[in-house]
Amino acid sequence: MDLSLQEYVKGHGYELLFYDNRGTDKEAFANHDCKVLGIGSYLDDHEKKKAIYHEIGHKEHTNRQYELNRELCELEADRNMIHHLLKEELSYLDNVNEFNYARFMEKYKLKTIADEKMVIDEYYTLIG
Repeated sequence: MDLSLQEYVKGHGYELLFYDNRGTDKEAFANHDCKVLGIGSYLDDHEKKKAIYHEIGHKEHTNRQYELNRELCELEADRNMIHHLLKEELSYLDNVNEFNYARFMEKYKLKTIADEKMVIDEYYTLIG
């Protein structure tokens, strides 16, 4: 696991734990009261990164908010994930204008129209 990703988790005050996710449909979880992120150890590196950024994106959501508007909370967590993945991806480019959002979406298996919209919005936000 990438050291900067572990630092990101620690910077938010969370402990990162890995668990055997074979035979379960739960790839990751967060216990925000105990400040613990659980990530399936059998996920590939891209999926682990996505899960960590997504779960931290729920940091400010209360149980009540999640009950009342789960879809909004999930979209906000996805936006956090996309923001951080994109920020990292752009750091590898000499020229951010060479960014190809379709390849980025394919790399991270982002498939929805909402994902596409967030990638484009976050790209323009990050490049100014």
